[in-house]
Amino acid sequence: MDKFLKTDEIIEKKLAYFYNMHINCQINLTAIKERDEFYLKHYYDSIYYFQKYGAPFGRLADIGSGGGFPGIVLGIFYPDIEITLIESITKKCKFLEQAVSELELKNIKVKNIRVENIKDEKYDIITARGVATVKDILNNTKNICHNNTKWILYKGEKLENELETAKPLLQKRGLNVEKIRIEEPITRTYCIITY
Repeated sequence: MDKFLKTDEIIEKKLAYFYNMHINCQINLTAIKERDEFYLKHYYDSIYYFQKYGAPFGRLADIGSGGGFPGIVLGIFYPDIEITLIESITKKCKFLEQAVSELELKNIKVKNIRVENIKDEKYDIITARGVATVKDILNNTKNICHNNTKWILYKGEKLENELETAKPLLQKRGLNVEKIRIEEPITRTYCIITY
């Protein structure tokens, strides 16, 4: 499935290494083990929005990074942007720290903390994949956003219900929502929230 990703040799090597880290990991971070499926459902999904609509900029926070999607993948593709992986589960953080070290991703920091407990840090982009509802993400990230922050949320079939629940909060904060749906080669709705 590499044909879907615009890569170079350095990126290819790092993606292959990171895939092997997942395959050999003692904790189960993903049920997907087959290489092509892994590349498509994890790597392609992580990078699609940014390759199609423009590279990330400034400081990016990835909430509930888990196995490193999209945060580690974005760090591999965009070494010039500052990324913070925020993960509350310690064993997942240890994996992320090991990945950052072994992949020599100098642009990534890992924080073992709940996002709502972070103080004195602001981010230009906030990503979250398979983590919490739209309303919960907006509430939990209010300490780390500013008036130009952009949320890029990787969502599935329940997005409309989540947006309906979040509607009063979206209106109160003057936030705009854009939905980008893709059906091939994966099924995903990217929910973009901006001021």
